[in-house]
Amino acid sequence: MKKSERGLLGDIRVMGLLLCVLAALLVIYVYPPPPAGAGINGNLKYGLDLVGGSSLQLKLEGTLVGINAPDTVNETNIVEFLEKELDTEVTPYKSDDEVIYEIRKSVTKEQLSEVLKGINSSIAKRPNGEDFFEDALTPATREETRRIIETKINMLGLASTTIRTVGNNLMVIDLAGIDIKTAKDLVGKPGKFEIRIQTNGTEGEIEKGQNLTEIENISAHVMYGSEGIESVGTTPTSETRKWQGEEYEEWGAPFALNKEGAVALRDAAIKYGAIDNPANHELAMLLDDVVVYSAPIADDACEKLKEGVIYMWTANTGSGEEGRAEARELIIHLKAGALPVSVEIIGSGEVPAYLGAKFKEGALIAGLLALIAVTGVVSLRYREPKIVLPMFFTLLSEVILILGFSVVVPGGWQLDLPSIAGIIAVIGTGVDQLVIITDEVISGGRSSARMYRKRISFAFGIIFVSATTTIVAMFVLALMALGTLRGFAFITIVGLLIGIIITRPAYARVIEEIV
Repeated sequence: MKKSERGLLGDIRVMGLLLCVLAALLVIYVYPPPPAGAGINGNLKYGLDLVGGSSLQLKLEGTLVGINAPDTVNETNIVEFLEKELDTEVTPYKSDDEVIYEIRKSVTKEQLSEVLKGINSSIAKRPNGEDFFEDALTPATREETRRIIETKINMLGLASTTIRTVGNNLMVIDLAGIDIKTAKDLVGKPGKFEIRIQTNGTEGEIEKGQNLTEIENISAHVMYGSEGIESVGTTPTSETRKWQGEEYEEWGAPFALNKEGAVALRDAAIKYGAIDNPANHELAMLLDDVVVYSAPIADDACEKLKEGVIYMWTANTGSGEEGRAEARELIIHLKAGALPVSVEIIGSGEVPAYLGAKFKEGALIAGLLALIAVTGVVSLRYREPKIVLPMFFTLLSEVILILGFSVVVPGGWQLDLPSIAGIIAVIGTGVDQLVIITDEVISGGRSSARMYRKRISFAFGIIFVSATTTIVAMFVLALMALGTLRGFAFITIVGLLIGIIITRPAYARVIEEIV
């Protein structure tokens, strides 16, 4: 077989591997700049079982029910009746041409049946004859609850956190580096949403992300969300406006104040000059003492406040997709003072920091030993350094690429014990595939380039089928709500794809050159 005249560095497969490894090292250690004192960890994120922390299992209290009602009782009547009798929010939605009611409170079947007698109604039956009644919430409510908890945690700078929903009404929260008492306080207590007005200074001095300690001398408290906000819209609203002859959509977050809140806002706006000079007296919203929104009161609202109170408000966030995204985020902040449903902590666990450090050390040693062990086995088989060394560095490059991918994946992927197990599994399957490639290359001895490509194609056919079956199995595991097993499945899938697309072709080119 005639070797390529371009050499290894002239081959796109080898260059692609080297560039990907370099990029992975850059995102781990260079950009974005790692936290101070990160050391060899760089930008890698670790789960609570490797650094210590707490895990909470939450039950979201709610009920989904179908209702049989007489023709004289419509959907609105049912909602108003249940909200009054159960003292909670009730939301109807359609599923398969029937109306399902979400009761944002846990009630027993017997209790609900008794209540429904007040409007001559009963719990509906499923096609199989069972009562349409279950302890569950709609996906939208579960997602809203998750986002509010996530927003609150992120506002406190606790980025090493994972939140996942399990089933119809369960949620698991992992907080790395947080003790169990603090974790329960964070999740169990509502966030503090506050509205303030700038008392002096100039326009733009209050900025999003500032802490209250940085602005307390130029702002005055108006009200807390829990005492003044009546309701918050579920989706952003838009209004068509004109500027320089062109129309655009102005997005905003709608919310309503109760009487006390509306009066407090009007009095504060008059007292601190926000009505007469809105630009220099901005309305600021804070969540847990951090500014999430600040803008002058609109001119038309100022005119209305001179005459009386305003109950319905819209906090404008700008135009385009960016303005819409900010409006969605602000809606979550406005709701962060209270979750849409009550939550019950049904389980908890804690990994002490020193134990997490031991796990982390053990996981690192296990990974290195796995890499060394498979290299040793390959050495016994081939007894050729020119074959063994490329295998070793190919496997090492795969590990680096997996770690780099864990950094750049949106939100960052936390490495935990199942993830480390996934990396070890990738090393095991990886060496199998490299052995297949090597055996196919050396079994036929030196031959023409055409025969070499034929043997390599045969090897990749085996590798592709093997990897595909594993990826399909891991994909199913990743989709299922099996907690931390998702980490194992995710890392295994990523590792196999990296191998098929990047490292295996490069290794095949190296073997072609050296054999």
